[in-house]
Amino acid sequence: MNGIGVAIWQVVSSCLPVFILIFVGWACAWKGIFPKDAKKLLSGLVSNFVFPALLLVHTAHAKPEEIFNGIWIVAFFFSMALIWVVCFLINKYILHKDLKSCTMISMLCCFPNMGGMGVPFLTLLLGASSTISVAIANFVVALTLIPLTIFLFELCETKISGGKITGGMVINAVKNSLMKPMFLAVIIGLIISMTDGTVWLPHFVFNTFNITSDACNFISLLAVGVGIYGVKVKFNKDFIINIFIKSFFTPVITLFTVILFGITGLQAEELIFLLAMPTASTAVILAYNWNVEQEQASSLFLVSTILSIFILPTLLLIMEYIVPNVA
Repeated sequence: MNGIGVAIWQVVSSCLPVFILIFVGWACAWKGIFPKDAKKLLSGLVSNFVFPALLLVHTAHAKPEEIFNGIWIVAFFFSMALIWVVCFLINKYILHKDLKSCTMISMLCCFPNMGGMGVPFLTLLLGASSTISVAIANFVVALTLIPLTIFLFELCETKISGGKITGGMVINAVKNSLMKPMFLAVIIGLIISMTDGTVWLPHFVFNTFNITSDACNFISLLAVGVGIYGVKVKFNKDFIINIFIKSFFTPVITLFTVILFGITGLQAEELIFLLAMPTASTAVILAYNWNVEQEQASSLFLVSTILSIFILPTLLLIMEYIVPNVA
């Protein structure tokens, strides 16, 4: 029992800094230290500046063979797509929701908080090199999940207004997704990596991005804490089913995936932890922008974040037993 107790404490102590900073953000909102618009400001800083800067820096310094990891990309997409399909079918045929609601909830359940929690958690637990996997995961999300969601939303709006679905609708959805700073940062980082840009680019360029990226962990976790402040949860049947999919079904799927694809060690940890992260704040913002399932979005964000305090350390312990080469 002594050995098990020590192992549990090591896992918990590794995760504690993440949750302490989330609590600091929540406490600042509770005490009124941050103004009412702090949530929007901090989220904007994360999604438009510090997180893209971190992705760019680590992608630029990575070797091309580390970035173009075909098996990892396919496994990540497979897991995310399977979660999306299962969630969509359950909400459509068991909970009897409309297309727009099914699309939004599916995104909330399969879009993990990679910027707000994924980066600080992985870098603190596994090291800075893990941000390469975050960059790859964002690349996959930007090319698939976000365009699909926007397209389906546009489809719903078109049906309601009686209009016709056009090719331009698809093009605009993809274009809007690809112009996000997070995606552009990965593309620029890829170009720098493949052209040895770290050698020929002026040092002040990287120094600027380094200074910006150094703030990512702190600001991201504060933003998560501020984001969950004041959220009220309504525990109805729909919410209980969807939080189960998000917080409990998702880790099972990711564990199954790494075994199915033969992914081991650090790469397996990164894939499992990334998809097991709580609901992304970006997905919640999208719910508010499109005026769909707003209460469900906020509730999933809050409860999945709280549950991650227990789920992420438990996952690490499980991985040590069933995933090869996990330290």
